[in-house]
Amino acid sequence: MSDFLPQEIIHRILLHLPVKSLIRSTLVCKSWKSLIKCPDFIESRLSTTIVSNDEKDSHLLLLSASSEDGHTRHQHHSLRWDSPEFGAHSMLPTPVIYLENKPVSDLGVVGTCNGLVCLEIDRTGTGSDPMPVLIWNPSIRRVVMVPKPPLCSISTDDNRYTTLGFGYAAHSNDYKILRVVTDVTTNVDYDSIDEIFGVVNFADDDRLITTFVQVYSLASGSWKSLSDSVVPLDLKGGGNEDFVFVNDTLHKLEARFNEDEDEGEYYNDEDMVIRTFNLSTEEFGEMMGPEALEQGRCSIARYGDSLAFGDHYDNGLRDRGCDIWVMRQYGVAESWTKLFKIYVNPARIHGFKRCGDVVLEKKISFGQSRLTSYNPNKKQYSDLGTVGHSYYFMDSFIESLVLLDHCNAISYQATFTKMCDAVTEHELVTALQVSVYPKIIFTKAGKILYPEKAIRSGDELSKLMAFFYYGAAEPLCLNVIGDRQEEVPSIPINAQP
Repeated sequence: MSDFLPQEIIHRILLHLPVKSLIRSTLVCKSWKSLIKCPDFIESRLSTTIVSNDEKDSHLLLLSASSEDGHTRHQHHSLRWDSPEFGAHSMLPTPVIYLENKPVSDLGVVGTCNGLVCLEIDRTGTGSDPMPVLIWNPSIRRVVMVPKPPLCSISTDDNRYTTLGFGYAAHSNDYKILRVVTDVTTNVDYDSIDEIFGVVNFADDDRLITTFVQVYSLASGSWKSLSDSVVPLDLKGGGNEDFVFVNDTLHKLEARFNEDEDEGEYYNDEDMVIRTFNLSTEEFGEMMGPEALEQGRCSIARYGDSLAFGDHYDNGLRDRGCDIWVMRQYGVAESWTKLFKIYVNPARIHGFKRCGDVVLEKKISFGQSRLTSYNPNKKQYSDLGTVGHSYYFMDSFIESLVLLDHCNAISYQATFTKMCDAVTEHELVTALQVSVYPKIIFTKAGKILYPEKAIRSGDELSKLMAFFYYGAAEPLCLNVIGDRQEEVPSIPINAQP
């Protein structure tokens, strides 16, 4: 094909192909592989997809939940259509990493942006040792293992509270992780301390509370610590609220720090603030919320390119619910507008669909909840998800090639056992009972169509792909197919090379 079409036309055609087709196309010839893995192409393809999704109104949502089976916790990540029907798109296989030679797949979502998902093992935010963090592109099945951050603490206790945020800095074209850590050190021996790391939130004879901030850059592959001078005095890690990423900025609802020695309270839940962190400038700030921010239990969520605010109240059995506010113009405090009221007290608001429906977690009995969608126009609830799953994350998602060109990105092992259309792994040799690697295996709907062992030119491979997947004429280079339609074999996840 490349012999007959100008490079510019090929470039335009490839920009509109699905991600899986593009991955297959890297096998066609060296020039296609070089083009598809080019950073400019990856960025152009992302922009093209965003425009195309807007034109076709075909947007996706990433939905994540956890469940427990005895003493084992399982993660469930799936893509849903961002539509009133909330239809299923696909399940996402969770990556498996090895800690102390044991497979671990309990990876919870921190955030998502431009097709990348940030995962961490321990989402409780407690413990003295930082747990592994990954940056994952499920569309191309690649991950980057984030190195452990440098130790910046004097505490030897487990009283450490950590919150992570993930997003994209457009100014530097970089993906970043914000790490906020609060240490609570007891029985402090100040005479033995050479240096205190971070901002001192509180200090007395018995306890020292400090907070330090670190930022990871995917572009540089390293962590750096922010100067104490830019860290707010009442910033703290931990808590039940996650960061919300909108417009280059992470947002988190926090209680202000108020020292009250008589009451023994250091953070006042009645004095709340929306804390912001701009990933491009790496500066903290504050955002004014609606009047309801000063009272009761509150939460924030992304609402398109702005923020939504939930004011939860519970004044008894017949007076409980949640008022939904929206910032009509991002960054303008005067634009906060009360949209509607939900006449149940949701355990959590996960986000909003483009049609305006709010997705929330509704309590159905003691210790039980259900994922529900509420239509404010019809005032109707629709049950979603699976009973017994604990849903904790929902945000918009776009399939992309980001990480395809990253030098530290690796293909990962997944928790379910089906293979991709083209793989070259040691487990594949065992599963297919062959002595050498097939060059390419053409599969469709879980069936092996044809294993190609010969070395083919780019033109021959493109003709083979066109025949098997696009209904083109059978190429002369194709060997005898026969009636080979066996299923793609499963590969156990604990298989070793």
